[in-house]
Amino acid sequence: MLEMTMTMAGILPDFMTPEGTVLAWSIFVFFALLAVLWKFAFGPIMHALEEREHKIQHDIDAAANKLKEATAKMAEYEKKLNTARDEAAKIIADGKRDVDALTAEEKTKAKAEIDAEKERAKREINLAKDAAVAELRDRVVSLTGDIAAKVIRREINHDDHRAFIATALNDIGANKN
Repeated sequence: MLEMTMTMAGILPDFMTPEGTVLAWSIFVFFALLAVLWKFAFGPIMHALEEREHKIQHDIDAAANKLKEATAKMAEYEKKLNTARDEAAKIIADGKRDVDALTAEEKTKAKAEIDAEKERAKREINLAKDAAVAELRDRVVSLTGDIAAKVIRREINHDDHRAFIATALNDIGANKN
């Protein structure tokens, strides 16, 4: 009766009017289909979703572990890099120290060579001076002998003349000292 009044009133179309048996069977089919889907469709879908969730969690954990490993390796590489920098700085410092030592050694060698050259030059100068003095002494002896011969007007033999001059020069040298 209510059904007829709704249909007659035009509120619900004919196919929308529920009949008791159709409604009961529809509910039964719905729950039966729900049970079958639950057993054969939703179970595997839920199982697949759980597996996917576990796989994603496993991938996240693996990524976190790899991040930790990468961080540890990076710290290790930074430590090695710092060690290498320290070694390089030490090598450079050693090189500078070696250069300074070599420079000092070369300066010492150069100073020694200069001092040796000075001493050699002094010896050569003294030898040249002594040779010049000896030559001058011989000339003085010769000139003095010539002058004495002219003064005395006689010829003195050469050996007597030299002995006389040498004695005179020795006396002059002794008076200077």
